[in-house]
Amino acid sequence: MVIGLLMITAIPVVTGTAQAVSAQKNRDQQQKDERRMKKFHIDIRCTGDSKQAKELDGKRVVLKADRLWLGPAAVVQKGDYGYVAESFYIEYPDTERAPAPMGLVSQVWDDPPLLNWIYVDKNTMEVKYGNKSASITHNIGPWDWSEDEVQIVFDDMDVAFINAFYAVERLPGKWQLFFDMKGDQLAGYLPTKMTKIQVELHRNLIVAAGEAETA
Repeated sequence: MVIGLLMITAIPVVTGTAQAVSAQKNRDQQQKDERRMKKFHIDIRCTGDSKQAKELDGKRVVLKADRLWLGPAAVVQKGDYGYVAESFYIEYPDTERAPAPMGLVSQVWDDPPLLNWIYVDKNTMEVKYGNKSASITHNIGPWDWSEDEVQIVFDDMDVAFINAFYAVERLPGKWQLFFDMKGDQLAGYLPTKMTKIQVELHRNLIVAAGEAETA
């Protein structure tokens, strides 16, 4: 009787503990989701010693003609280089993928405000942007961030690629962003003589006037 009574008495304690743990997890997830939806610019980090690598380090991603390009460092809107990426993470709406992957979007237009998905073209390995119809048949995610929430990570087919982004010089001084999905340095997708430099993508949070910067 005593043992049975103790067990019955313990049930609410165990249940209450489980509920508290679940509630804490939900709060942590909510806070993480809120952080994911903070807008950021996408800045380039390149640690190579070559002249091109030093030229690329610090550049900022811009959107133009459905593709991602590298604009000048700290470039702002209303320039001639394209629309400066203003990105954040949000779940990609696709019932065919379970669970739905985390997507990456950017505002691509001011008036009216318009968001597009950032994705990797499965045929060319170009990093592009477009609406759901344009992106859904390609590699749309999941996108993520590094442990310190600074570096942008593209994770596809259960294999994490952190340093597989390449800046490719399509024209003199015109650098376009690609992703090395197969780990072969884009062999078969680009002319062998075309210059390509491995780069990292970093989040640079956009802080509104009067708002303290937080991660």
